[in-house]
Amino acid sequence: MDQVLIGAVALLVGVIIGVLLGMAVMRARTRPSTTSVVELDALLAPVRENLESLRRSAEGAHRDRAVAEAAITAQLSAVQERYAGLEEATAQLRAAMAGGQTRGQWGEMQLESLLDHAGMVEGVHYRRQDIRDSGTRPDVVVILPGGGEVLVDAKFPFDAYWQSISETDESRRSELLSKHASDVLARARELAGKGYSDVSTSPDFVVMFLPLESLLSVSLEADPLLLEKAFERRVVLATPTSMVGLLRTIAFGYQRKLMADNAEEIRAAGAEMLSRLATLTDHIDGMRRGLEQAVRGYNAFVGSYDRQVVVQAQRLHEMGVEAPKGVASADVVSADLRVSDPAALRSP
Repeated sequence: MDQVLIGAVALLVGVIIGVLLGMAVMRARTRPSTTSVVELDALLAPVRENLESLRRSAEGAHRDRAVAEAAITAQLSAVQERYAGLEEATAQLRAAMAGGQTRGQWGEMQLESLLDHAGMVEGVHYRRQDIRDSGTRPDVVVILPGGGEVLVDAKFPFDAYWQSISETDESRRSELLSKHASDVLARARELAGKGYSDVSTSPDFVVMFLPLESLLSVSLEADPLLLEKAFERRVVLATPTSMVGLLRTIAFGYQRKLMADNAEEIRAAGAEMLSRLATLTDHIDGMRRGLEQAVRGYNAFVGSYDRQVVVQAQRLHEMGVEAPKGVASADVVSADLRVSDPAALRSP
């Protein structure tokens, strides 16, 4: 593009130079030769300046183009390296996912991530690789609040699905997706044959976890009755979306149970406090009765003292018996003791 522009400008400059030379020749025929040369030189001076400016611009454009080409070449090299790395990583992923054990481990990792996201703690809300009495071993056992379990298996078919991704022929791709749906159903039959729910307190189903949404969606495109066929075998097909909904529902049940447990503990603590207050009230009432009995005994003693001692002392004083200190009457206690109702705290 730069070369075409430079060529067009050079052609235009050549035309201008030709016109100026023609004008100079015509003037030279009517004037002395020395004057014509001077005028020609004066006319060509701007042209030379423009040509020099055009040369500098062309050289700058050439340098910029070389720099841009070098940058593009470097970027293309980086893209090629990344593409090669992506191809290698894809090949490694394909080789890794070809093994059922590796697929199961990856499914378990995805499932554990969902469990953490739902706020569940291993050993409290779920257990991994819990061996049943029959020798079967689900990947994850989710403990339900209040008792019960939900058994989850994270192994899934993948080969036909992976081949369908890179398949360009539509008929062949449809065959692979149909095979993938058949593989999913076969895995559901396998889980149903293990009889997980027969040897546990779980509900009457087992969850088959598919860690990719597309693993189920393409299966349903190939076999719209796949879910119903799996349900008939007491197997629930769950993707990350439905699985996180199930786990959050269970986590909500734990929260409600914790609130109920706390309310029961508060009620029990309140009942214990009322029982202790009632016992304390009994003790206080016993002290009140004891004080009343002591007051009655004291007042009876004071009455007897006045009748038996003080009167006799006054007679002795009247008969001339002198004592360093006289005998005086004692005052009775007349303070009322507050009477409470101990049965008030015992009432429900």
